[in-house]
Amino acid sequence: MASYEQALEDHEYLWGEYAPAADMTGGYVDQDDLARLLRSPTKATARDCLVSQIRYWFEVGPDIGAPSTSYSKNINWGDPAVVEIAERYDCTSS
Repeated sequence: MASYEQALEDHEYLWGEYAPAADMTGGYVDQDDLARLLRSPTKATARDCLVSQIRYWFEVGPDIGAPSTSYSKNINWGDPAVVEIAERYDCTSS
């Protein structure tokens, strides 16, 4: 499992270089992460929330504003950093 620092770096790369995961307040309820962190404000909990969001990003792809029935098509699999992050969290291209 990635460390908190690694998960934060990976999350920041995906969200910063591309965009947040699509439908972060609908398909993925990020308020659940906030509740988890408030109950247990530890690096381990934060890491788990980051990992969950990263995996969701690979499941649905970045929210680039273009409607799509398959957001995952918007993932730039040509970016070596994206591939490395996907491998780190057992997320593969489909």
